Amino acid sequence: MILVLFLVLCQAISLMSQDEPVVKSDATNDDGEIKTLFRKSDHPVKVGYYIGPEAAYTQFKGKDVFLGGLSFGVILNHFFSVGLAGYGIVNSGNLWYDDVDVITHQGAYLYGGYGGVKFEFRVFPTSPVHLNFPILIGGGGLVYNSWSYRGNDYNYNDGYTLDSDGFFVVEPGVLIELNLLKFMRIDAGISYRYTPNLDLINTSTGLINNFNANLSLKFGKF
Repeated sequence: MILVLFLVLCQAISLMSQDEPVVKSDATNDDGEIKTLFRKSDHPVKVGYYIGPEAAYTQFKGKDVFLGGLSFGVILNHFFSVGLAGYGIVNSGNLWYDDVDVITHQGAYLYGGYGGVKFEFRVFPTSPVHLNFPILIGGGGLVYNSWSYRGNDYNYNDGYTLDSDGFFVVEPGVLIELNLLKFMRIDAGISYRYTPNLDLINTSTGLINNFNANLSLKFGKF
């Protein structure tokens, strides 16, 4: 009788061991691939890119200023992007400032631009209309020069530099971004440009600290 019970128990244990799934530990289940924050097997990082022209309107000391620029960058998982951007004054011929040199009372035109690393964070980026929060961190330069374009004569001999300076710049913003096509987007919104260390002759350090009205196109893989 005891022998029969022992045989039945062994048979039951054998059946249970066959029904129970085999669970491998992480160590034995490792396929040899190093696991990182950007896991290739489970959660691949979607990488895109963009390039496009930009335009902005602002004011320097009450004068209308138009900026033209170009930006490009890499987009990670649709939400975050990092790249480079640069902007330049395109209407310096309208930016004449009187009495830049207080001794000679010489006036001059304002030339220059700025650029740097541009970060962007998007909210609901797969929606046709969503928000984009960019911030530019970099530097630039401005020049007071009496040179001007007159008709077909560039007057190289007439102009000379009164002063120039390089500066640090940070420009955060908020944009409405529209997914027009699979490869094309348009951004429109505002940003604020801040330059804490501008040092030009007879000029406020806050000369170009102001809001921008921005418009840009992006072409690429989103």
